[in-house]
Amino acid sequence: MDEIIGTRQSLRRKAIEDRENIPLALRQEWSARIRAVLQAYTDDKHYSFIHCYLNFRSEVETRELIGGLLRHGTRIIVPVVERMESEEPGSFQERLAHSEIEMATELIKGRFGIEEPKLRSASSLENLDAVIVPIVAFDRHGTRLGYGKGFYDVFLHDLPRAVERIGLAFSIQEIEYIPALSHDERLDRIITEREIIKIVA
Repeated sequence: MDEIIGTRQSLRRKAIEDRENIPLALRQEWSARIRAVLQAYTDDKHYSFIHCYLNFRSEVETRELIGGLLRHGTRIIVPVVERMESEEPGSFQERLAHSEIEMATELIKGRFGIEEPKLRSASSLENLDAVIVPIVAFDRHGTRLGYGKGFYDVFLHDLPRAVERIGLAFSIQEIEYIPALSHDERLDRIITEREIIKIVA
């Protein structure tokens, strides 16, 4: 187990470094390609209610994607990191909470410097069509590395399996094989600037 965790940490560091080294103009160009493919895909599927991350640092950009989906009439929920007091006095735990947003929603820097709505608008996740998931690294088995907090694994585990899990990444983030842990939640599709990768169970 320690060896697997160590391997994943090394892969994570290398993948973040590779992504950070993509020139900004190229990241923007690739993000635009990914956005166009995803918008066409969700239109084809007639998805009307989507959970989507707000990009952080060098992740695939999602703000224009969210704006386009909102203008199209799609309901959008974004993640919010919520800090809660645990049963042990003086200690806290964090979890992924969720807030629905609109075009006029004001965003502020939240936990870890990730943007989130200034005023949260709680909404049921019932009838959710898809979750758009950020990626640090991925393989073609649908295994995904995030930042190591496990927020999305817990979130996805609690959703009906019919809700599609779509990861966004640049092709440079692909790794031949990522050793999986028992709690890892696999993706259904991964969209890069080159292709849509359908994960076959």
